[in-house]
Amino acid sequence: MRILQGFQLLLSWLALSSLKPLAAADSSYLTHGEGDGFKCAGIYGSSHESKGRRSTIEIVIPSVPSSNITIAIFDYSDSKWIGIPVRDGKRVPDAEAMKLDSYIGGSAGSGRDVNEGIQRFTICNNETISMGLCSASDIDRPLLNDHDDKGQPRTFKSVIYGDYLMLNRSGIGYTQLEHKQHSNDDDWNKQARMSIVDGATLEWSADGTLKINYYVNTTGFYCVDAVSLGDFIAHVEWINVDGLLPAGEYPKLYVYLALMIAYISIAIAWAFMSWRVWSEILPVQNQLLGLICLLAVDMGMNFGFWKYFNTKGAPSMVYSVFTLVIDAGRNSLSFFMLLVVSLGWGVVRPSLGKTMIRCILLAVVHFSAGCLYGAGLLFRDPHESGPLGLIYVIPLSMSLAMFYLWILSAIIATINLLVDRQQTFKLAMYNHLWRLLLVCLVMLFAFFVLNIIYTISYTRIEVAAWSWRWLWFWTDGWLNFEYFGALCVILYWWRPTLQNYRYSLEELASNEDEAAEREQAFAHDSFDNPQMGENLELDVLDATTATKKTTSISGDDVQFVISNDDDEEEEDNAVAAASKSNS
Repeated sequence: MRILQGFQLLLSWLALSSLKPLAAADSSYLTHGEGDGFKCAGIYGSSHESKGRRSTIEIVIPSVPSSNITIAIFDYSDSKWIGIPVRDGKRVPDAEAMKLDSYIGGSAGSGRDVNEGIQRFTICNNETISMGLCSASDIDRPLLNDHDDKGQPRTFKSVIYGDYLMLNRSGIGYTQLEHKQHSNDDDWNKQARMSIVDGATLEWSADGTLKINYYVNTTGFYCVDAVSLGDFIAHVEWINVDGLLPAGEYPKLYVYLALMIAYISIAIAWAFMSWRVWSEILPVQNQLLGLICLLAVDMGMNFGFWKYFNTKGAPSMVYSVFTLVIDAGRNSLSFFMLLVVSLGWGVVRPSLGKTMIRCILLAVVHFSAGCLYGAGLLFRDPHESGPLGLIYVIPLSMSLAMFYLWILSAIIATINLLVDRQQTFKLAMYNHLWRLLLVCLVMLFAFFVLNIIYTISYTRIEVAAWSWRWLWFWTDGWLNFEYFGALCVILYWWRPTLQNYRYSLEELASNEDEAAEREQAFAHDSFDNPQMGENLELDVLDATTATKKTTSISGDDVQFVISNDDDEEEEDNAVAAASKSNS
């Protein structure tokens, strides 16, 4: 029982993870405080503009509150060269510096202990000037270890922008790098202007607001570090060349587009196969076609949602609502079909009776719970805490647990029934379905564990630096691919063929020999034979109507009789002769 409860919790969590909050663009605020001025995010590089856009890190710093800020923008792979490690007043050799921890940010520049007897100085000040690590013209700028032991310039993966912003000076403010460019001009900082320094564009507005555009040429995990002795606030945004989606979310566009095309292709192929054997089609196969079409629409809506988001920078409410409803419908219909098949509908039992009504009611409840939870994510503040959130979670968790337990118990009961009837082909199919469910559960459990590990590890910057490109896989990729793979296996088993009778109520063999005879007899029928399947008679017979020339097997409420047209004709002739002699 504890194992079942554990699986219930697992599946509940997975259902909630499939209805995710809307993603926000890669943006953040930088403020004064330990670590509050250091933020990183992944971004795809571009060396030129595409559709009027270029990969950019945009920083906006208002003039109020006015403070002097030391700022650095760099690729995290170059972070080991931010700051210069010093031991006993001398620079540490590169071989030893490479073994030190990478720069994390938030250092005030007075010298930070990174190892026994070693300090890393990150800002040029009077102490570092006296040690010859920087010049007076660079005071208060970030300190870069930009030369190797031989004095040769070091090559970085991307240009490192390091500057000292003076927002509280006369005029509208300026930076240390700008001051170097205009050292002979006294009035250059009195007006709005645009300057280009170290791979960045600086735009000063008349009210003293500074906008920094740092152009990203190389794909990577870029960090912004801002340090000040006074209060300040700055907004930073990582803008990709391909649109306004966060870089880690952008592959979702291709994922949903590919899945939409795949489901449309499968729907067309399924419809064609169904048309070829239309007289032999099963109700379940028609429902599977409906599910495939719904999945194609679902993937198309998700693609449209992320496409709109990527273009406008914000989600569309119309797309959000429609995607929410279709996702909930897809999940409910999938569980419903799995449940009725597990109960043997159309395969072992011709009808589920009142049980079908209960299945439909459970699917409706699960659909309503899914819409309720999705609405909670869409309209409720994700940062709001309290017991109100349970209103959205509990109904979905309970309906999912009921589906899970009912499916498992139903498939076990159906397997036992097929064992008693010795219907080996159907039994093999249900055993395959049972194994598939177990494999899916194992993969879901692995996803649950790995996702927790990934979420916890992602808070470590060195992990985020190399794994940000796979963020889409953990939010949308794994579950969609697993669902697609499992569905393809089921569709392969249940594909429309000339042997559909094996899955229908017509398959009556009680042993292997009789099954072989049934299959051999069916092979002699032509594809368009109008007599195909017409010799199957469904009737309720008593013991007196059974003869040696008929084979009868009892079901739950009915008996299935396979008779022969020639035998029936002989019986009719015998009856006619007997009545003539009596007369």
